[in-house]
Amino acid sequence: MMTDTSNAESSKGLLDGDRTVPPSSNLRTVMAADLYAMMPELKEDIQLQPRPDETVSFMLARLRSSTTPEEAVTMVAYAFQPRISVWWAHECVATMREHLTPIDHKLLEMIGAWAHDPSDANRQEIYEIATQAPSKTPGVWLGLATGASGGGRRDEPIDLSTPRAVNAGVLSCLARGGLPQRSINLARFITLAQTLVGD
Repeated sequence: MMTDTSNAESSKGLLDGDRTVPPSSNLRTVMAADLYAMMPELKEDIQLQPRPDETVSFMLARLRSSTTPEEAVTMVAYAFQPRISVWWAHECVATMREHLTPIDHKLLEMIGAWAHDPSDANRQEIYEIATQAPSKTPGVWLGLATGASGGGRRDEPIDLSTPRAVNAGVLSCLARGGLPQRSINLARFITLAQTLVGD
């Protein structure tokens, strides 16, 4: 049974069971050019540039069909609000559990719980485990992304730690699946993102 708090969160585009409503509020901004203006670093990470009046949704579709579809992962990592970005990455990485380490499994479980109960205490616990990990595996990257997702004031520059860690986590997981499955896994990741982005 949903609580009033959960309903309030879902109205902001956060998790509500297996769905997210409304999709557009999952994004930092709907227009791709506005996203690039907010985070100029995207120009260095993505070769394809936004067209005038192009939405994030349309640009994501263009990236998906481009010669470098992995850049769609980067676009998603930056385009989503931090908590949604982490949750999306969690759902992607969780489909490749056979390629993960024990610490990845532990962190994925904790991140999944944090997505539904995003308390600072949960976030800090995840971050501490991630920072003490011996190597940056996919789950550890997502733990670092979670730790950085606390957000600052609106007048502060956008912290790119979460999107960068999400991007690294998803792409590193994708690489572990091997070339034969790479396009299949990538397509699944981008399809999930597109359902969260909406039209």
